[in-house]
Amino acid sequence: MRGNLKIVAAGGIAILALAGCRKLAEPFGQPAATHGRYAGIGIYGPGQSWTKMVAAQQAKETPSAQTKDDDAIIVVVDSLTGEVRGCGNMTGFCVGMNPWKTQLVAGQMAPVQLTEHVNSAKETLAPTAAPPGLAVAASSE
Repeated sequence: MRGNLKIVAAGGIAILALAGCRKLAEPFGQPAATHGRYAGIGIYGPGQSWTKMVAAQQAKETPSAQTKDDDAIIVVVDSLTGEVRGCGNMTGFCVGMNPWKTQLVAGQMAPVQLTEHVNSAKETLAPTAAPPGLAVAASSE
């Protein structure tokens, strides 16, 4: 009788414990359903080449912002097409690329051909000297 009571009690505790569990509406780590088509990659400083793009040149007398006025380049990816765009924050001028638009040529398909394997290259390199001030002390053994 006591054995049966223990089994019933353990079953009741298990049922109560499991009754407190419920499935989450959205698993952790999954993006929310409200995100849009474009995802941010990052914000970068414009280099000198940004200010020298021929396609972005405009008449000097215009009051509109020029690429030299851009303080940041905002880079996003179109999640539907794979296109990556970088746009100036003041001019709105954008450049883009889409590596998925055309098929890869044979030399770009994995596995790629190498002129030398990494292990072979490491074996032929001479050991490097320690930086100044970090000389290795000779062992007295």
